[in-house]
Amino acid sequence: MFSIVGLGAVLMSIAGAATMSVEDQRTRDELRGQFDAHFHSGADHPSHLDWEPHEGRIPCLTGMVQSLKDNWHLFDADDRAEMTGVLAPWKHDLLDGMSGPDVPAPGSCFGYDSDNNIDTDHFSVQWDDGLITSTQAQAFADSLEESWDVEVGELGWREPAGAPRYKMLVRVEDMGGGGAGAYTTVDWCAGEYQAYVVASSSSFSSGDWYKTMACHELHHAIQYDYGFAHEFWWWEASATWMEEHVYPSLNDWANALYVYSLVPYMGLNANANSGGGGGSEYLFYHTYAMGIFGMFLDQHVGGNELMMATWEEGLSESCQYCLWLPDAVEGAGEDFDAVYAEFLATNAVMEYDDRVWLSTPALSDDVYSLPAEGESSYEDRPQSLGHNFIRFDGDLGGSGDALEITFDGENLADSWIAVLVRGHFTVDEYVVFELSSDTQYGTAQLSFDGDAPIHLAVSPVYENAQGYSYNWGSPDDFDYTWTAKIVDSVSGGEGEGEGEGEGEGEGEG
Repeated sequence: MFSIVGLGAVLMSIAGAATMSVEDQRTRDELRGQFDAHFHSGADHPSHLDWEPHEGRIPCLTGMVQSLKDNWHLFDADDRAEMTGVLAPWKHDLLDGMSGPDVPAPGSCFGYDSDNNIDTDHFSVQWDDGLITSTQAQAFADSLEESWDVEVGELGWREPAGAPRYKMLVRVEDMGGGGAGAYTTVDWCAGEYQAYVVASSSSFSSGDWYKTMACHELHHAIQYDYGFAHEFWWWEASATWMEEHVYPSLNDWANALYVYSLVPYMGLNANANSGGGGGSEYLFYHTYAMGIFGMFLDQHVGGNELMMATWEEGLSESCQYCLWLPDAVEGAGEDFDAVYAEFLATNAVMEYDDRVWLSTPALSDDVYSLPAEGESSYEDRPQSLGHNFIRFDGDLGGSGDALEITFDGENLADSWIAVLVRGHFTVDEYVVFELSSDTQYGTAQLSFDGDAPIHLAVSPVYENAQGYSYNWGSPDDFDYTWTAKIVDSVSGGEGEGEGEGEGEGEGEG
């Protein structure tokens, strides 16, 4: 995701294991585990996950590098030397500033200290002999310019800091252990923090992935110019979403979004780079997987303009990693609860462009007889803004029937969002539950003629589950119960606890 040098780490002494708090030890061990997973596992993705990416999605390491910088004081001299040698081999220490000479514009503000370089209109791609070929470097440079044309020229996102006076530095380095990947970070130059990209030379042996890498990392560089307020996950989710705009034929994003479908119960803003959350490999990949929310905002709500507006909300914030996306969506002029209810409805059937590349989310229950009742399970209890989906087989309905469901959510959550959705691969109709604010209890109905299944989709909202200090490695989750039965007809949505959709794919709470 992102990086800003310091945050006090430079001034802090190295904490010895004997004096380190339990929380600091956990953070150190989990960051060390992330580093080892990427550079010492012998694989481009965790081997114990329950999926094989189509061609092995190579990770963006921006969030990991950011977390390492923020917690650099937790590591001893040997760890620091090893990690610096992999991530920034031209530096003595990862926190060292860039020491390139002053260069007249329009060169790289950080200078030129590699054997080779290609300067384009907006980039300076630099590499040492033997790492990549000049043909590979030129192809990478061309992809960076293509990405600039779309992201800045066509879609109107801000230019990275330093432009147009300086070209953005893009270094290709030998990241030890054959690890593939890239990250974007910033260093101080010419009176401001300027972003630059570091890409592993191993990445260029992975087909066309360098193109996805180019547009993804450029988007991180752009994000820096909107400030540092957003939580880690939205940086990766937004950059993953952008891949479809720049290279719509590659569909590399599908390898990431598949993780959402495997673990939909994980919180919207869950990530491995805050509060010691790095222990789960699913959690690491989940930040990319939530590009699905960017895709939803783009295709179903407000397009690229809304995506930009969420980032513009960060311009007025002086804090770091503190802007909760529901607040950003509200600040951008949308009703978050209504937007999120439609997100639940859309994801029940995954009604998106390129639907063929998406997988339907894992079900929490599949119901084949009525009446029925159920409850949350230990294995996939939803976290804050995480999802559970319960499917009611279409054959259970008939002409003139309606499905009535009563939902009761644990009120330890601040609120719940729950919807009934009818449809196969598109939303035929959905209805939003009107839940009592004090009990989180309510009833909703949806016509059930037997031509399509109905899904109950539920999500708790817990406002404490946000910010840099929240521990996503041990998150809160929430229980609920439901009952379902067939009734003769939809009652019309009158009375407390009921809501009725208005038109195809529409709903109101």
